[in-house]
Amino acid sequence: MHPFWLWLLPELRRFPASERAYALKKAHGTDLDIFELLGVALGLVLVTAATQYALPEGVFITRLAAALLNFAVALPLMALAAAPFHIRRLRRGLRDQLGPHSQS
Repeated sequence: MHPFWLWLLPELRRFPASERAYALKKAHGTDLDIFELLGVALGLVLVTAATQYALPEGVFITRLAAALLNFAVALPLMALAAAPFHIRRLRRGLRDQLGPHSQS
């Protein structure tokens, strides 16, 4: 297990080293809650608004190039917008595996 995961998900430290990979895999199966769903949706709306472009009537290749460039900019922005909610879901999934005594 890479030390980055232990830093990003401190709940993993409470699992024995031999069980951490399985616990993380199981946490990936945790459903998004309403806050996380709304956060990802808001991130999508904000990224869409930030990457809007307007092109004058032009040739097809210009529109295609602009669309590809827009996609190349929007993809990492969307990943950055969704990452905190994904991490929150993983942490919640790990806490659920640890049980009620893990809420402290």
